[in-house]
Amino acid sequence: SCTDIICCLIFFLAIIGYCIVGIVAWTHGDPRKVVYPTNSRGEFCGQLGGPNEHKPFLFYFNILKCANPLVLLEFQCPTTQTCVSECPKSFESFISSYAMVSVKPESWRYYIQFCKPGFNDSTKTPVQVFKDGDCPAFLTPSKPFAGRCFPDLETVKGLVKVGNKTTFNGENGGSVNATEMLEAAKGANIVREARMVAMKIFEDYTKSWYWILIGMSITLVVSLLFVILLRFIAAFMVWLTILLVIAVLGYGMSMDRV
Repeated sequence: SCTDIICCLIFFLAIIGYCIVGIVAWTHGDPRKVVYPTNSRGEFCGQLGGPNEHKPFLFYFNILKCANPLVLLEFQCPTTQTCVSECPKSFESFISSYAMVSVKPESWRYYIQFCKPGFNDSTKTPVQVFKDGDCPAFLTPSKPFAGRCFPDLETVKGLVKVGNKTTFNGENGGSVNATEMLEAAKGANIVREARMVAMKIFEDYTKSWYWILIGMSITLVVSLLFVILLRFIAAFMVWLTILLVIAVLGYGMSMDRV
């Protein structure tokens, strides 16, 4: 007789819902965003034919914010990110470059390449620039790693240094310790590693999806056969299952000892 008809209908509706979500994700999603760096606008860095074709590296305005616990929840550093053609090579300050715009314009041109795309307003005060989030307050020597600019950190006699400095000026005029930069870099690296793991899982599914379906089909047939046999030889099937489980466990323990 039929039992749990309502639960069966709910179960099939849940399966249909999962199928719809999967189809929408497959047709409208972009798995490249899982591993390739993208700026705050969602544009890929270094993509051929894209607006950032010649800007393969992702630069964080304030990498110190990557040490924020929200990184673990959202897998995204809560700071502006932009694509750049190269990572910063030295310590630079926006205020210093702004003050030297008329005396040393090349310093200004070098700095604004790390600002938001299209920014080149030397008449805007630094206070307004920081308020609008147009440019980073400071630059630190960095090296590219996995398409992202990370501080050039090194440990000398137990001291963490960035470009031979242990402290430097921060965003609000205070000092920033190089150790804080190390923790922030670790936070940003957590995001990168999580995306790499997700992308590898996705790649494995795309390469072996047919084997997964074959395995699921075989499992379904064997399970149905097991249920049918239980109807006629229940005692034999139960004892056979117990003996097989004991045999598998014994084999596993003997192999572990070897």
